[in-house]
Amino acid sequence: MSEKYRHLKDLLAGYFHQDWKSDHDTATAAVECYLDEWPTDEVSVAVKEIRQLLFDTKSEDELREMALRLGCYYEPRADSQTYREWLTSVCERLST
Repeated sequence: MSEKYRHLKDLLAGYFHQDWKSDHDTATAAVECYLDEWPTDEVSVAVKEIRQLLFDTKSEDELREMALRLGCYYEPRADSQTYREWLTSVCERLST
């Protein structure tokens, strides 16, 4: 599973780890930092992996579980979003 989403795991585990709030004020700031630090070609692969995850995973509970497996400790509900909404917005931001 982690090989299938290797680039997404770099984003989630690297920027939304257990102490992510000590590194970034907001989830948006963490995504912006990722964009600043990673090569464009790798970001593009992460976008494809997010799209694949959203396609493969139908329920919110499954998305939450997958995000946790990939090292994500951000909780979108804290910002009034579902995992699907949040990952979709991350995908859109990384695509621009």
